[in-house]
Amino acid sequence: MMKTVFSILARRHARLTLVPGVILALVILCTVAAPGQDMRLTAHGMLTMDDGDDVTALAFSSKGTSLLSGDDAGAVTCWDLSRRVPLMTAHMENGVQFLSFLSNDQSFVAVDNAGTVQVFDPMKRTAVATFASRGKPARTTVDAGRQYLAVANTDGAIEIFDLKAMMPAGTIAAGEKVDDILFLGFDRLGQQLVAVLAYGDVHSWNPATLKPLRSFVLAGGELHGSRTVIHAAATNRATNVFAAALEEVAIPKGGIQGARDLERRAMLIAYDWSTGTELKRVKIPESVERMAMGPGNDHLAVAGDDANTITMVDLRKGETGSVVTMTEPPKVLAVADDNRWLAGGGSDGTVTVWSLQYKGDASVATAGTPSLAGRIRARGSTQPALTPGQPVKLAIVAFEAKGVSQDVADVAMSSLSNALANFDYITLVERRQIESILKEQQLQLSGLTEAQSVNVGKLVEADVILIGNAGKLGSSVVFSAKLISVETGKVLKGREVICEECRDQDMYDAINMLVSTIAQ
Repeated sequence: MMKTVFSILARRHARLTLVPGVILALVILCTVAAPGQDMRLTAHGMLTMDDGDDVTALAFSSKGTSLLSGDDAGAVTCWDLSRRVPLMTAHMENGVQFLSFLSNDQSFVAVDNAGTVQVFDPMKRTAVATFASRGKPARTTVDAGRQYLAVANTDGAIEIFDLKAMMPAGTIAAGEKVDDILFLGFDRLGQQLVAVLAYGDVHSWNPATLKPLRSFVLAGGELHGSRTVIHAAATNRATNVFAAALEEVAIPKGGIQGARDLERRAMLIAYDWSTGTELKRVKIPESVERMAMGPGNDHLAVAGDDANTITMVDLRKGETGSVVTMTEPPKVLAVADDNRWLAGGGSDGTVTVWSLQYKGDASVATAGTPSLAGRIRARGSTQPALTPGQPVKLAIVAFEAKGVSQDVADVAMSSLSNALANFDYITLVERRQIESILKEQQLQLSGLTEAQSVNVGKLVEADVILIGNAGKLGSSVVFSAKLISVETGKVLKGREVICEECRDQDMYDAINMLVSTIAQ
């Protein structure tokens, strides 16, 4: 067990102040950013739960105005962050495993270690719904829209609940695929549910169809004949990556002799949600046991089992940054979705909160420090425009550039074609066939009307044509696709993905997301 994760960079102590009627200690502990770091952490306050048990769950509201905390004794508190006072308290029968605000922050959900699920209204200060999972929960999560709750049980089932309708939405028979589960999470579109196991196995399912998608294994790959152990994993609502804290363990050359120990290497690795491809690796001196992703898509807050410190890691630069200290080792970490707050829950019932401030504009990445994921999201429906499994002959007629270079539109069309060609139920019309028709009809791609595109579709005997464009608005790039029936000439579906503060490396993510809204 490690005694510290990294050395403390700066620390200031000040007196504790009690607020009447509330167990609350304000800590004026300010940690400055390390040289070359983008971030500064300033202590906001120390919130103390009545029972003084291990804090086991934390969750911020989407607007960063409230914080939920739960402990091993079942106590739940909803805090007003600005005033640092409780809005409500509740008590569950067993220790709290999971907390999350729901859509619009008007209510929140709590899950205890026995599987009891309760939905609370903090304004009414009461539970408005109670139900239970069929088994004992091992890991729990909610989707990015905060409507669906997934509970991975110790009996091998993953139960999904619709918290808007307050009813079960289905069960995934995962079996041994959730043995030793360490992390459960949805991707940002709610199209994948992923389980990460302690020895690196990763399994994903489609939460809509409840069917498996893919499986792969995470590995460090630096030591010959090593075994990988995952200590922690994390993602957040806005990102298309997840991160894992890995430790590689191997027998050293010559074997274990005398006092010589196993060879170990610790690292933090960011992976792409869709493919499991490694995006970034940061070596660290010792393994970490606690992790939260944020602020943004390319930073992590990490901590060890026995250390009182929380360290910020910049995945873009591949280096560690500011360090803050708690009175007790943190048991759980959380970063607010609005990137303004960091919280750590201790073993003595205390929750310490820091404000996060950037030295510059956090949303802007430079060529030297590219972001792992831009602010990329689908606008409108994310359901596949083409019905999965239903055979269709598709012609991608044109992809127009509007305010971006034609190269961007050409790459978008090429990537879109290659991705859609991998679906068995989609037959793509070859590009050279479409270009031949355009030449015969003396048509230009630029300025091609919908009627002309439909006519091209008829000539190549397609069922559906796709017309796309890549357009720029300020620093954002919008990728859109319109699917039109060749038989009727009517628009069937339209899909759009916006890439805010879009850099070159973000455009492929945006195009891949557009693909996921067209076919799955």
